[in-house]
Amino acid sequence: MKKVNIFNLIPILMLTALCSLVVAQDDDDLGTDKLAQTGMKFLSFSPDARAAALGDAITAKTGGASSLFYNPAGMARLEGMNVVVGQTQWIADISYNAVGFAYASNAGVLGFSMMNVDYGDIQGTIRSTNDAGYVDTDMFKPSASVLGLGYAFAPTDRFSVGLHIKFANEDLGTAHLTSESSDAGKTSEDLKMNTTAFDFGLMYQMDWKNLMVAMSARNFSESLKYAEEQFELPLTFRMGVSADMAENLSVSVVNERPRDYFTTYRLGVEYSLMNMLDIRAGYVTPSDEAGINLGVGFKLAGLGVDVSYTDFGVFDSVMRFGVQYTL
Repeated sequence: MKKVNIFNLIPILMLTALCSLVVAQDDDDLGTDKLAQTGMKFLSFSPDARAAALGDAITAKTGGASSLFYNPAGMARLEGMNVVVGQTQWIADISYNAVGFAYASNAGVLGFSMMNVDYGDIQGTIRSTNDAGYVDTDMFKPSASVLGLGYAFAPTDRFSVGLHIKFANEDLGTAHLTSESSDAGKTSEDLKMNTTAFDFGLMYQMDWKNLMVAMSARNFSESLKYAEEQFELPLTFRMGVSADMAENLSVSVVNERPRDYFTTYRLGVEYSLMNMLDIRAGYVTPSDEAGINLGVGFKLAGLGVDVSYTDFGVFDSVMRFGVQYTL
């Protein structure tokens, strides 16, 4: 009788359990419009140029420090050290800056991530009985940032596990309270919020065409509250597969179940030329405005440069830039 290695069953059981959570999440939301139901939305932003070019269909693709922003299990097989820096000029003059660092030790891969958001200067207003219905107050500058610590390891030659703990902060400035909402003469309130969130992921590799099956869950956290309104973080479950469909050509597909949007499907294609130039394309459906995603990457002697383009319909297109170094 052929013996069954219990360690080979563990990843299958864990993937099955997480799949059940995803299905349960979707069933609970049947009959509801999952739109704009979360806060701290910046936690679900995609800061990596390579991932964006692939339509974020990167859940089942291995990588370095950038995996911290998508599936921390993806960095489990890193050898040496990897640093990645990304910059995105988003729509409405919003900018995102991100940094990731990963180091392979004897006990696994350790990671650090950081991302901050600059929303620019915004004119404050307060309700009034004048013809306009409001009066201007001071200019304010909202901001958001998140720091993360990650760990990933590969208990077998096929199975990888990763965890990412994030400490998020959001500052939306100062709210001027009206007489209806103020307490005991209170005229203003600072809209600041801090929380801790968790990401985790699993990956399992098979022999056929280097097929990789993966799942991730991002932004597990307790409920938060601004003034009188309670909200959840943008919890997102993803199931993905990737495979080398031809020489130098990989294809990846992701099924995404976000808390605040419809079930989304993502497709990414990446072609590598002479192991120096990567050409990428990605597509996401459904999507309100974002269209096709395109990008290229250049690699030489451990240094990599990535650029991606996303069509945003009535908004301006979005460009992402990234630099990474592996030692």
